[in-house]
Amino acid sequence: MGGAQGTAGRTAAGDSARTQAVRDTAARLFGAAGYAGTTMNDIADAVGLLPGSLYHHFASKEQIAAELLTAFGTALTDVATAAAAHPPEPGAHAEQRVRQLAADVMALSFAHAAAVRLRAFEPPTVATARLREAMQLPTTGLERAWRDAVDGLRPAREGGADPALLRFALQQATLDASGSYRPDRDPRELAGHLCDVLLHGVAVACPPDADLDASAASRAAVEALAGWRTQEPPGGPRDRDTIVAAARTEFARRGYDATTVRDIAAAAGVRMGTLYRRVESKEALLREVLGRYSGHLADAVTAVLAAGSGEVETLDALARVFVHASRRFEAESCIVRYGWSGREAATSPFHDYYLETQERLRALEDLLARGVADGRLSTVPDMAWHIRSVLWLPFHQHARTGTARAHAFLRAALLRGALRG
Repeated sequence: MGGAQGTAGRTAAGDSARTQAVRDTAARLFGAAGYAGTTMNDIADAVGLLPGSLYHHFASKEQIAAELLTAFGTALTDVATAAAAHPPEPGAHAEQRVRQLAADVMALSFAHAAAVRLRAFEPPTVATARLREAMQLPTTGLERAWRDAVDGLRPAREGGADPALLRFALQQATLDASGSYRPDRDPRELAGHLCDVLLHGVAVACPPDADLDASAASRAAVEALAGWRTQEPPGGPRDRDTIVAAARTEFARRGYDATTVRDIAAAAGVRMGTLYRRVESKEALLREVLGRYSGHLADAVTAVLAAGSGEVETLDALARVFVHASRRFEAESCIVRYGWSGREAATSPFHDYYLETQERLRALEDLLARGVADGRLSTVPDMAWHIRSVLWLPFHQHARTGTARAHAFLRAALLRGALRG
């Protein structure tokens, strides 16, 4: 299969070196600050051009974004086409086929990180048809490639890993990898370790489901989840909760940077004056939304970790928590997709969330280290990062998968290993 392209977009015939430099610089800025947070002046400054000179190369930043997205889509199509050119082979070759496809897609995700981020949110309200079309990636061929690759693995036994969810997990985790891992890592190595986790599992010996369900950690998770009941609907169009709910929805749809206070007011059905009498600022709204969200997560994770169960049982209970969290807090999950990287200023609400999620990551790393030390868990490089990436996958977006089915898949793949049965 073909390797990933090394630049953010293909160099079109007749492109000058400066035009490609502009495209690559814009890709870097879009990847770091987002589309809404980048201006043509920012791009010109970074390239070393006068703003007027930049327009000789591109008419707008939207044109650059559309080209980056199109290049990503073309590269994905090339990988899918290369995969289709090699019919599945049974036996030992089947796992290698899965690993090769995972490595190729994850390498593309890193090489086209700006495009991955661009498609994370809805296009701006004023976006042209060209940009909207470019954001619809051609994934049909890629889905077919994953189906062929995963179907080549030995059939799952009763109670084994769900093949459809295994395909979904591998495709989503590799396609969105540049938003989940540090940019200085080798994507092909990461893909190999991710496959180790999903295909062979991390539990050396996993207890039966009945024992996992009866563990103290599982009971703690169930009790914590019971507190995540849907809140009562707001009292009226001018109620403060209506504004907070509207902000939550708009931040998830557009991204925080691209959302204006006017957008929130319109979604809440209130005048600007009313909004400012109820809330201090857009930043205050984000801080409140993330504060509630992170508080729920912290309470559940803390309860599970404090239950005193073994490492495998605790990891299983955390999986239960996170499959519910990705569904119950779907909007918040979208909002923080690029808000936990540590790039934000200390005064940003995202920075507070970043610190809290880093605490949870360290707790997971400590749990895994204890499991490896006592021989209950396997050793996989960057295991905590891979597990976190898998736990946060939106399984409910695949054929309306319920939390019970998603949790059963994580037990079968993450703990026991899809190939171990």
